[in-house]
Amino acid sequence: MLSTYLLLIVCLFILLTSLIPQYVLDWQIQFRVEALKDASYEIGNRIDYYLGFYDSTIYVTYIDNITRQYANQMDSRVLIFDNGGKIISDSNNQLKSQTLEVLEINEALTGEMSWNNYYFNDIGNVLYLAIPVFVEGDVRGGVLVSNSINDLYDHVEIINRTIQTIMLTIGLIIILGVFIISNHFLRPINKFYPVINKLAKGDFSDRVVVKSNDEFKLLADSFNNMSVQLNEVEQQREDFVGNVSHELKTPLSSIKLLSESLLTQDKVEESVYKEFLMDINNEVNRLNRIVTDLLSLVDMNKKDLILSYQFSGLTELVRKVAEQLKPLADQKQIVVLIKEKEKLFLRMDPDKIKQAVINILHNAIMYTAEQGSIEVSLYKEKEMAVIEIKDTGVGISEENLQTIFNRFYRVDRARSRNTGGTGLGLSISKQIVNLHHGELTVRSKLGEGSIFCIKLPIQ
Repeated sequence: MLSTYLLLIVCLFILLTSLIPQYVLDWQIQFRVEALKDASYEIGNRIDYYLGFYDSTIYVTYIDNITRQYANQMDSRVLIFDNGGKIISDSNNQLKSQTLEVLEINEALTGEMSWNNYYFNDIGNVLYLAIPVFVEGDVRGGVLVSNSINDLYDHVEIINRTIQTIMLTIGLIIILGVFIISNHFLRPINKFYPVINKLAKGDFSDRVVVKSNDEFKLLADSFNNMSVQLNEVEQQREDFVGNVSHELKTPLSSIKLLSESLLTQDKVEESVYKEFLMDINNEVNRLNRIVTDLLSLVDMNKKDLILSYQFSGLTELVRKVAEQLKPLADQKQIVVLIKEKEKLFLRMDPDKIKQAVINILHNAIMYTAEQGSIEVSLYKEKEMAVIEIKDTGVGISEENLQTIFNRFYRVDRARSRNTGGTGLGLSISKQIVNLHHGELTVRSKLGEGSIFCIKLPIQ
């Protein structure tokens, strides 16, 4: 910011010190030229008679008086020349009777007024101006005026130094002001740099502390919130990788142990082979469920995921799920009751909603003791279709209710391994319901069972 203002000031300084003095000089020279031109034509009007009809040398005294008179008035050197370029009169009495080859005299003899600015080492800047003198339409001579314009250059130099002094003063004031203002207002930004550097290295523990009550405070709060969320995401990522590794390692270790046991024994009974192979098959199925659930999570997280909406009946979908899981419930002699309070039809992706219901109902069967019961109720609540799944299982403690929808989270890990759970089902179900702009909630009490509610918008 300071560099930008400094660059602007330098550019403005160069612009003003180069253009303004030159403009003033040109204007003053033009003003001088007009004054000299008027005086020269006045001289020409007074001597044209003598240049036109008589020998001008006869009236040289009169002409000399005129040249000296106007030379004093104009503070210049005045020369009168005839139509051959010979000097008739010189206010300095130096060039009489000489013929000068001067550009301005030659231009005047062609009938044109001309002037030019010259610089001489001994006297400085000089303005030459020559006008023709006409007699009955013919050029009979002319007037050459030599005027020192050193005073104009000196005046412009004073103006230039004044501008430089003013600009330097203003520039210093602006630079000092910008430095003070930027240091005051941008000091909070400097507090972000070390925290950002730590953030880039994966350290999310530091925070930006801004004590002012302004936009920087809001920016710091937003940055700190982002840091907290990034820390949570990083922690979730680490937990997710650790959980996935652990979940995959356990069945693989079991498969390796079982297969090595078979390979190291020379004589193994057929029943033992079958038992070991059955265990290996179960572990493979468990691996397959983990991979399938992980792929489902990946699909759920895709931003371009498109749901295949269809107008479907919710009751029929729930009945199909209950029928699909009936063999599992029959093994534990669990009764699954479906209570349909009213017919519910809505636009949804039936395959994904079915997957969500399967995950929740499967959990209910797994965590309900033998000869227990599960009640599935379907009803309308305002503009929402509700699927309520109530079981008589082990229940969930208050502290675990807030985290059961996290990936790989399981209340009882040992029991989950026995039931074959992966800890991903509820997370997948919640994401499916969220994609449908619905809501998945749970109420539970330890030892008394749980109630899961899927609420889906009807419209």
